[in-house]
Amino acid sequence: MTALPAAADTVATPKETFSVDYVVTVTNRHSAVATVRWELVGIDEIRELRLHYDPKRLDHFEGSGRLEPIDGGLRWIPAGPYAHLTYHAHIDHVRGQHQRYDSYADGNWIVTRARDLFPRVAISCETREGERPSSRARLIFRLPPGWQSAAALPALGKGTYQLREPGRLLDRPHGWFALGKLRLDHREIAGMMIQVARAPGSALSPPDLFRLLETTLPDLSKLLHAQPATVLVVSAPDPMWHGGISGENSFYIHGKRPLRTADKTSPYLHELFHVLQPYKPAADADWIEEGLAEYYSLELQRRSGLVDPAAYARALGYFQRFGKWNVNLTQQQDNAATNNSAPLIMYALDQHIQHATAGKKRLDDVVGRLAQDGGEVDTARFMQVVKQVSGKPLTKFFDRHVVHGIPFSHHVTD
Repeated sequence: MTALPAAADTVATPKETFSVDYVVTVTNRHSAVATVRWELVGIDEIRELRLHYDPKRLDHFEGSGRLEPIDGGLRWIPAGPYAHLTYHAHIDHVRGQHQRYDSYADGNWIVTRARDLFPRVAISCETREGERPSSRARLIFRLPPGWQSAAALPALGKGTYQLREPGRLLDRPHGWFALGKLRLDHREIAGMMIQVARAPGSALSPPDLFRLLETTLPDLSKLLHAQPATVLVVSAPDPMWHGGISGENSFYIHGKRPLRTADKTSPYLHELFHVLQPYKPAADADWIEEGLAEYYSLELQRRSGLVDPAAYARALGYFQRFGKWNVNLTQQQDNAATNNSAPLIMYALDQHIQHATAGKKRLDDVVGRLAQDGGEVDTARFMQVVKQVSGKPLTKFFDRHVVHGIPFSHHVTD
């Protein structure tokens, strides 16, 4: 969302000047289509909102004031101070080529994301006496009898959540949602409330997940300098996507995914790494993002004693055997490259940094610095931080194994 102030060269501290309720209504008869209503109060300063969305997902827009078509969406002039907007959101959305869904409505449950229910928004507003307006917002789910809701947001009551996005003019919903006849579990770990929402048919065992996280999440939180108040784990069966997808303070994972795979990496720790990382990958940095997440999903277990040295060595062997080599990893999104070649490169890079600093520094220090600085991470920035931490550019290492994708002859010494 982009705020476009109409006046004032200086931006004052935001003051809550209007309120908005986002009301999502689902009925038993038409659970695959949600009715979404925005109810705004005190919006005198807002001149217009530009809504951008996929017309195959969101349609039947109606509202107060004027709605005008624009390229990729609608221009809404609410004509406050009171305004409302209503539209339909089609829940089901296929991901990939195998009829798997990353948003789906079953007869008894729904798993979806805020991005599937709400358009992107750009706002044009006026400022008064140097005050920049800001919102007080709630997300409200109105569901069939017997249904529950789960979201990575502060709960104000049954089906009602507070929305707070510091620095944003309009507070917006975010992350994954689970709705329906759910099984809900929670436990506080490392200062975070871990919520687990399971749709019927999920085989996930929350006690087993909590045991895994109790020994690994504290180190992951420390590594990434991240401690959100709540993290939501949404688990659902077919026909949902057979993998994991991260979101803001939340992630979805298929109900039959194991806590640890055959190579002892963990899909759950992998997605948690993405959830907690406070930086974003650039176009050439998929190998960095996925390589770090997969490497630390193994390494954190080794440090906590969940993976012994023999199993750890076998996992490195899997990475080398099933990696995609002799390619430029900065141009790859192939899973074999990002989830096998890249984590082995991260392991070897950790060894090089420790060797260059006589054990005083390691890859953790690189990740910690990236996390503290935030922003976008590309390959050049990653290499620069590696140089700063290790005291050496390691140019030959990157050229050999990242740019040319040459496999390792030995895991530790190459």
